[in-house]
Amino acid sequence: MRSPSALRGTSTPRYLVVAQSLMRDIERGKFKVGERLPTEVELCESFGISRFTAREAVRKLTEAGMVTRRAGIGTTVKSASSTRAGFTATVSDLTELFAFTRQARLEFLAEGPVRVTGELAEALPGCNDQTWYQLVATRHIQDPLEPIVHTRIVLRPGYEGVRDRIREPGVMVYELIEQLHGERIVELKQEISCIRMPKAIAENLAARPGSPALRVLRYYISADDSILSVAINTYPHDRIQLTTRWRLDTM
Repeated sequence: MRSPSALRGTSTPRYLVVAQSLMRDIERGKFKVGERLPTEVELCESFGISRFTAREAVRKLTEAGMVTRRAGIGTTVKSASSTRAGFTATVSDLTELFAFTRQARLEFLAEGPVRVTGELAEALPGCNDQTWYQLVATRHIQDPLEPIVHTRIVLRPGYEGVRDRIREPGVMVYELIEQLHGERIVELKQEISCIRMPKAIAENLAARPGSPALRVLRYYISADDSILSVAINTYPHDRIQLTTRWRLDTM
């Protein structure tokens, strides 16, 4: 195993530290063009990290144009130098991202322990068969009969105390995790995909089953790259507009 000292004592997310280490290895010729990188399991053993961290590190290499990934084959070195574009999406404060959410009213539909299987296991890699805690709700802004989104908040074991204060107006889950457990959220990862509106969720949103919908997964990640919570949000296609501003990285 590599020395884990480089992964401690820094505010840099662990997956970035691992990605930078692998980039240096490629640039120095340890892994040559055409050769395969170690598997996720091997990276976990080498760096003492989780599968999630290993996967994110390799994703950064892919985005940098240094490797390619193919199912059943593995990760192959494509280039000995980074070809990444110089654009980075930045948010200086999570309150900027959730400004509208603070104005929304939550209407809770269900809550309780949930076993990580099926689609939830796909959203939480490395957590299969664990028991987490979930809160299911719809969010309303103006029309009490037409919610804007169905949200499923899934919390890591030990963070169930969030449920006792989540009903307070304007309170955000990430804030409660920090306040109640002293665990700082250092990174937010967001995945957006187009789906067909699931029938069960459509009923809660007064939407048509099978109609276009947008699914937004938001991961709240700690300094050691642990997923503390994931929010699975499903929006009818006509109730959301997402605007992203990109800042040019001149370095």
